[in-house]
Amino acid sequence: MELHDAIRSVVVEHGDSMLSDATGFRGVLDDVLEERQATTGDINLLVDAVRFDVLSPLVAMIDSGADVSRAVEEAGARLARERGGADQGAASWASAVLGYAVGKVPEALVLRYRSARPSGHLPPPTAAPPAGPTPPVQSPVQSPVQSPGQAPYPPVQSPAPTVWPQQQPVPIASPVPYPSQASGGWQPGPGFAPTPPGKKGKGPVVWAAAAVAGVVVVGGIIAGVVVATSGGGKEDPPGPPDTPVVDVDPAAIDERYDALAGSITADASDCEAADPGKDQDEVVECTVNAGKLRLVTYTDQAAAEAAREARLDYRAGTLVADNGSTAFYEFDPERGGTSDPAIVYWDSTTALQSATLTATGSADIDTLGQLYKATTPRVAVPTAPAHPVLREFIKINMDVAGCERQRTFFAGETEESACEADVDGIVVNVGRYSTRKGLVEDRQYYKGKYKEAGTQGGGGTWRFGEGKGEGAYYAYLQDGTAALYWDWNKADCNCYGIAWSFDGDLQKLEEWWPGEGA
Repeated sequence: MELHDAIRSVVVEHGDSMLSDATGFRGVLDDVLEERQATTGDINLLVDAVRFDVLSPLVAMIDSGADVSRAVEEAGARLARERGGADQGAASWASAVLGYAVGKVPEALVLRYRSARPSGHLPPPTAAPPAGPTPPVQSPVQSPVQSPGQAPYPPVQSPAPTVWPQQQPVPIASPVPYPSQASGGWQPGPGFAPTPPGKKGKGPVVWAAAAVAGVVVVGGIIAGVVVATSGGGKEDPPGPPDTPVVDVDPAAIDERYDALAGSITADASDCEAADPGKDQDEVVECTVNAGKLRLVTYTDQAAAEAAREARLDYRAGTLVADNGSTAFYEFDPERGGTSDPAIVYWDSTTALQSATLTATGSADIDTLGQLYKATTPRVAVPTAPAHPVLREFIKINMDVAGCERQRTFFAGETEESACEADVDGIVVNVGRYSTRKGLVEDRQYYKGKYKEAGTQGGGGTWRFGEGKGEGAYYAYLQDGTAALYWDWNKADCNCYGIAWSFDGDLQKLEEWWPGEGA
């Protein structure tokens, strides 16, 4: 039995209440799980997911209509942050397991995160400062997900046999089961009857549909042969215009793409011209160490700008800088919690060109970063907070010069930075969301943590102002870690800050923040 199935069976037997008691949950797992079913790291991570109450906000998001995949990623991101910057993908897996245990998350989503996790033991809980909460583009779940209030997931119909019906009329097939886009969940097609568990469906409808498809395909082939052999009485249409010859010698490529890098083909080999797409004049693809390099020259500035807009997304795990004439984009799938490849992209709309490094195999973002630096790029990696209102927000109680950009931890963040406090033992992260909605969701999360905390703070220059006044302020002590969250209601800010004292000194945090009347 799979680990997630075993936990679901335990929850069914003992009730959902066991998922609100970390100590009791650990004891039950130790009693019922076989040694080969879970590593110590698996158990530690799942117990932490219970300890930090991952399930309550996860269920609340799903019940309010949120996409199940997005809800799991958000819950995983927060669990990773609570564990001091632990692996986002592993934390999302743990969140999916708990959601599956109470029937809110489909098994396909659990398996997706399980397959994306590295083998071996997961890191144990830590009290060290986060390496910069940095989780994600979020890859859509390919399997149907269950909408709130929907019946349990029906079994998927078995594949059609390969035996064809003989000498039988071919009825029009009813639609096979399909995912409903309106609800985001699985909905049966008209006339669909689920196959009983333990039995293989004979699939007459699929048989019939396959027969119709076979007749059409065979008929099309025969017709094509007749036209091809007879000529059809018409001359063949003219072929596409000749593709311009592209010089793929490394020296020639370096010269053409000098606006992007001093030596764009550094560590590159086997460069070949590829077919240009719409609004593209030239495409060159090269092999690099554990990756691919793709170079594009666009027809005009509008095309170059459109390509940039399509590339610069704000999924978790990104580092983005749009400097006007140039742009930089980096995606770390480990931070983003997906199995997508790592990416480094940079461009020049003035030169009408872009370059993209895409990892292959097990290559990670650090490998791509080294390849990027080897090209002597003309576009710099962003290192400091960029948005002017975010910089103003930071100056409330810190020096902007002490902040360093890092890959984002949550989807929807335009940027995130780790900042130095002027007091030892305090770790600070600040960030900015692309929309106010993203900020409000962050605020509500920390408001909930404040309400649950055994010890609550209450100082600060503003407090509990959500939606009015200057902003929100929540300080609390929970499980030995003190946290202080604040944000700002200023227009176009969507900014937040979160400070930690991992030695549990809540008073130190509130004294560091400007006191009342300051």
